[in-house]
Amino acid sequence: MEFFGFLTLGTFIGWLSHTFSGAHGIKMVPSILIGAIAALIGGAIVIFFDLQGSGFYAAITSTGTLFTINAFRKKKPIFADEENREQNH
Repeated sequence: MEFFGFLTLGTFIGWLSHTFSGAHGIKMVPSILIGAIAALIGGAIVIFFDLQGSGFYAAITSTGTLFTINAFRKKKPIFADEENREQNH
């Protein structure tokens, strides 16, 4: 049962990440898939170590993974200033 909870949570966070990052972030489907996979991995790790709050850690793992990918990707990093963007194009 927790599997579906992690999957739902990761899917929602992936969608939310795409909604907030818009054109600067990764596309919708990869964002949802990465969010779901990261939530499953984070939840599985917490369950493996028998810790409490597996949903919370699944959400943190999913959010952190998507933030890292969106912030540091090569195509259009979120935190690049305008001068660097103009030089790269």
